[in-house]
Amino acid sequence: MKNFIVSSVLLIFIFIFSFILSSSLTAAELKDPWISQKPQGKHGGTLITTLLSDPKTFNPIIAAETSSSGVVMGYIFERLVTRNGVTTEIEPELAKDWKISEDGKTYTFYLREGVNWSDGEEFTADDVIFTFDLIKDESIPTGSRDVMIIDGEFPQYKKIDKYTVEFKLPEPFAPFLNNMLAPILPKHRLYKSWQQGKFNSSWGINTDPADIIGTGPYKMVDYKNGERIVMQANQNYWRLDPEGRSLPYIKNWVRIITGSQETESLLFEKGEIHLLGVRGIDYKRFKEKSEEEDFDLIDGGPTFSTNFLVFNLNPRNPKLEEEPWKLEWFSSIHFRRAVAYSFDKNTMIDQALAGQGSKQWSPISTPNKIYLNENVKKYPYNLEKAREELQKGGFSWNDAGELIDKNGHRVEFNILTNAGNDVREALMNIISTELRNLGMKINATPVDFNRMTSMLMSEWNFDTILIGLTGGVEPHSGSNVWLSHGHLHMWNPRQEKPATDWEAHIDELFIKAAQTHEVEKRAEYYGEFQEIIAEKLPVIYTVVPNAIYAVRDSLKNTEVTAYGGVTWNIYELYLEQ
Repeated sequence: MKNFIVSSVLLIFIFIFSFILSSSLTAAELKDPWISQKPQGKHGGTLITTLLSDPKTFNPIIAAETSSSGVVMGYIFERLVTRNGVTTEIEPELAKDWKISEDGKTYTFYLREGVNWSDGEEFTADDVIFTFDLIKDESIPTGSRDVMIIDGEFPQYKKIDKYTVEFKLPEPFAPFLNNMLAPILPKHRLYKSWQQGKFNSSWGINTDPADIIGTGPYKMVDYKNGERIVMQANQNYWRLDPEGRSLPYIKNWVRIITGSQETESLLFEKGEIHLLGVRGIDYKRFKEKSEEEDFDLIDGGPTFSTNFLVFNLNPRNPKLEEEPWKLEWFSSIHFRRAVAYSFDKNTMIDQALAGQGSKQWSPISTPNKIYLNENVKKYPYNLEKAREELQKGGFSWNDAGELIDKNGHRVEFNILTNAGNDVREALMNIISTELRNLGMKINATPVDFNRMTSMLMSEWNFDTILIGLTGGVEPHSGSNVWLSHGHLHMWNPRQEKPATDWEAHIDELFIKAAQTHEVEKRAEYYGEFQEIIAEKLPVIYTVVPNAIYAVRDSLKNTEVTAYGGVTWNIYELYLEQ
């Protein structure tokens, strides 16, 4: 086995072991413990993985990008319920059990007794109530609120006793249990800042890591911008191993911030990290190496993630004062169809994914066999059809072959994507090439991910952005994207009323699907929603990579899937010493 201690990582090890570990006193006896069914592991060791970019916040309620939520969710903060990384089924987490009334309007959650926060304080129903007070507070920008609204109302909720909370819904709401995936936060740490109106600035990236308290298997001990995040095992964690000892097994977790997928690959090849999400372009090379070296290459199949181009259809775009004609272009269904026909998805798979992927046409993730509508309208690569659509939209070409609109403006716009994501950069370049073949002038620019999300979600000053979503099992989890008033309704967010009839119809479909418990009927509603998106094209989908992971032989108890990745059960993983 390779020696993982190399010069760049040795400094981090020295940093870690300079900490003086202290154990907090248990505030209450842990009842009804969760006990692992995995083979008995070994405590100790340091796991080293990577992050592509820096987080924007450590506050999971306001985190709107995976660079933030991916650092803390499931690792530092937990939820009442969770989804199993293999089966995708909903399972108990901080709630040990729950009961649903016959009319489907009342949900009662029974909390685990004796669970402690990482600072030793006991987790109780007060923390759950506090968390939902935060989510309900309209002054707090959180996507969690969008998915909780039922028939225009936020559910009523109350504390029954120290370990029981109750939610009453205005009407039956099938996705409600799934929406209990919101992170639970400690009242004793954040109530004061909330009352003072300072919650939105709480737990930013400059916060002392010791102040960030969760119930999860790890706690943060250090963050250096552009360098690393260091976490240590939470000694108060409530999950137990088969011998009744506290989990997690792995004592320290270092996450190196690389800035690029190329750097991540190089670190793995040098033996400096334990696992890697393998790009399609690297698949053949890693496959050959895995046959001789100390790691396995695991193909989890198509991911739940998506990559798509989104147009700015927002009339509040401040750039429209200078270039109002761009909104006319992007609002034209013929223009959007032309762009869709220009997407050469075969080339995208071959070049950006090295053949390890598939085409996507729908907003529902490809592996979601329950709700995926495979019969939506498709736009196979065809530049002639693209030209026909442009002509229908009033566009033409000048003597130089440049595309111009009906008022003589040359069609020129920007495409942005996040720098360091080699797949998206490759997709952006392929898209740009084909659009230039149609006579458009395209400025393709990789930018910092956090900068890009600010432009997308708050500044609204972009032309088009190539971005993606993580996807999931329950379609309603994406309601903050697809509902017209949603914070993540990227092409025109936070609408007071639907800007178009088709957006209003999508709103209605999501409401109907949420009120229906029959899976087949829900699939019909979501199927129609997918057809509308494919027809109206506010976003245009590209291709889906396979979830391919390289995992060191020394990392044990892994169950790798496209949904859960490698670390979904981080508390059970251990390092062979």
